[in-house]
Amino acid sequence: MTVVLKGLILQIINAVMKIYLFDSIEDLGEDFVKQCVTFFPHWRTEQMMAYKHHSNRVRNAVAYLLLVKALKDIGVMSGMPEFDYNEHGKPFLKNYPDWYFNISHCKTAVVCVLSRKIVGIDVEDIGKFREQLAKYSFNDDELKMIYEENNPADMFYKLWTQKEAVFKCLGMGITHDIKNVLVNNDVNVISFRHGNIWISLAER
Repeated sequence: MTVVLKGLILQIINAVMKIYLFDSIEDLGEDFVKQCVTFFPHWRTEQMMAYKHHSNRVRNAVAYLLLVKALKDIGVMSGMPEFDYNEHGKPFLKNYPDWYFNISHCKTAVVCVLSRKIVGIDVEDIGKFREQLAKYSFNDDELKMIYEENNPADMFYKLWTQKEAVFKCLGMGITHDIKNVLVNNDVNVISFRHGNIWISLAER
């Protein structure tokens, strides 16, 4: 079974890393989920259908399909990907141990990265500036960067996705020193904006 995702965008970072972005969530109806049920592994179908709302089922399905496409595109696909999880709940590929992946979604988009290196990725719609969260989550230098912007929300979401991506790359939840996580680590971070969303990728 083949599902075509119209609106799929591929960003090649380097020879061993690809990012897939899908930003047409609203175009996928009930038939899309029904199609996925016909060929998804049982465990992934259960995960998808555990969501109450259709939009969350779609995001879950799209994320898995992006990973499948990535594995096919690099020529290593030999079976549907199976997940296992570390102690913090970060998934890894049980049947493709030489490859690392990460997935993220927001209201309007889903992203997936596949790499030879350990990675984390985050995507966020640019919304309102959340000042109280900023004061709790960002250090003085980062707050200065935010307040110097004509549109503080833009820098806020750029930095927020960077922090999320680093935490995911490190394989932990947001339990570490969130204010200084972009400083006190050996992780490389890049960010790019697509329309009204920020995407950040962390690798090590």
